[in-house]
Amino acid sequence: MLIAADIGNTNIKFGVFDGSADKMCCRFQISSSAVRTCDEYILLIKSFIRENSIDGTFSGSVISSVVPSLTSPVSDALLKITGRSPFLVGAGTKTGFPINIDVQSELGSDIVSNVSAALSQFPAPMVVVDMGTATTIAAVNANGVLTGAVIAPGCGISLAALSENAALLFDVNAARPKDIIGKNSAESICSGIYYGTVFMIDGFIREIRSKLCSDDMKLSLVATGGHADILDSCRNKFCKDPDLTLKGAARLYYKNVTAD
Repeated sequence: MLIAADIGNTNIKFGVFDGSADKMCCRFQISSSAVRTCDEYILLIKSFIRENSIDGTFSGSVISSVVPSLTSPVSDALLKITGRSPFLVGAGTKTGFPINIDVQSELGSDIVSNVSAALSQFPAPMVVVDMGTATTIAAVNANGVLTGAVIAPGCGISLAALSENAALLFDVNAARPKDIIGKNSAESICSGIYYGTVFMIDGFIREIRSKLCSDDMKLSLVATGGHADILDSCRNKFCKDPDLTLKGAARLYYKNVTAD
């Protein structure tokens, strides 16, 4: 059994896998908190494992993290639970696909994990969108090469920026508005955030498609992340997988580490 952890800015997701990245037994998540100790993470993880009737015998663990300050306590917790240091997705990880960017160490482990999982399920060329705290858009060409990415503010960041920097605007949810033209401040803000994201994604897909695809090529569109439902309003249609990062991290573990 393998424990995979996807450490993000808002949530930490965990998945338990049984011998393969295609066999996830259960998943759970907790909020990303900088004040939790290693012991608290141990208690939380073990409680979820018990609730899902997992026997608790693990061959190892893997972490994909974009929050360095949380990597250490979660890593220490997984070490104590499994008896082995976690495998960290990062520079030097064997991915199975080429990466053509200027500085590979700057590439987020979430992007690497997402592409790893997406390539196992869909044909290249492809775009992989992660709608989290930040919105990331990874581009993979027809030869299966990760050629780069776009990183933009996520919906939550955009809403927070509006409420913090515009005195007469207030915080609202990034829900789909009734109409694109708002009749009041809340509807207007929702429209700007919601449809601004939709049009941004469609615009990037249009431009990336022109770079990656010849006339007869189909571009695979894959999405994950907490705000992925917004993509339902895009002209482009995505295959969504909420566990894409966990599955990719598990796949990278099995590719890089030989379990006993």
